Amino acid sequence: NRRVQAAMTFYATVPAGDERTFMPDVPYLFPASSFARPRYKMRAPRVPDHITDLAADCGGYVATVRWGEYRYSPAEYVAWLESWKVKPVWAATMDFCCEQDIATDKAEVMLRQDKTTDMAHHFWEEYRDCPWAWVPTIQGWNVDDYIRHANELKPLVYEMKDHYTDGWRVGIGTLCQRADGRMIRDVVMAVTSVLPDVPIHLWGVKLGAFQSDEGLPDQVCSMDSAAWNGLFGKNRERWRESGLPQREWSYKVALPEYLQKIDNLKKQRKQLRLF
Repeated sequence: NRRVQAAMTFYATVPAGDERTFMPDVPYLFPASSFARPRYKMRAPRVPDHITDLAADCGGYVATVRWGEYRYSPAEYVAWLESWKVKPVWAATMDFCCEQDIATDKAEVMLRQDKTTDMAHHFWEEYRDCPWAWVPTIQGWNVDDYIRHANELKPLVYEMKDHYTDGWRVGIGTLCQRADGRMIRDVVMAVTSVLPDVPIHLWGVKLGAFQSDEGLPDQVCSMDSAAWNGLFGKNRERWRESGLPQREWSYKVALPEYLQKIDNLKKQRKQLRLF
């Protein structure tokens, strides 16, 4: 029997230009793709001194869907991470997502999985001694795709697990367009059946992932929302009525409310037996 993870951490995604001194002291995720835009020139995130729990997204979704390929090399990505005043606790290795409009058949999914695996090995071999933990990502589209890729990455994953003592996890990608919480759960359960004692980060999932009757397994230690500005649903109307600048309202009102919703869902599922 497994129980829902009680200490699961939500990372609010912050694009370049959205850093503010009034950011609450919560975990944040900074995507390299946003900081690679010409006006930002891969500058370090301008994080207030009171913020210390930071992580880095390699920007694979934007690179795949919007650009077609990465605009920065692994060495440039590492140099960007090294420029941070407060180093990230963990950073994603560069990966290649498998959305259906990109990977149109099984062969293309497997090709992108293999490229993701090769890139994970590259970061591990060349940049193992960086002061943050490298986080590889399991990619796929159907459940059997994720099982294949988890098995392909398994030797490297356990080598990393033996190396790191803090902050490390393994990501599961190509989830941000999945509206079905059951599908997300099926993918997570498939990956954790291959990697049964490995902490998991869910890339770009919505609250619906927690709202199925079964919940998520203990191994899910963190998640992010793919993009964060707080103006979803009725929030845009609420922000306009508040009289506050958009970013200030997002950080001071919307983000704490979102975190409370996640906390409430975790409490509701705390005693839920998955199997």
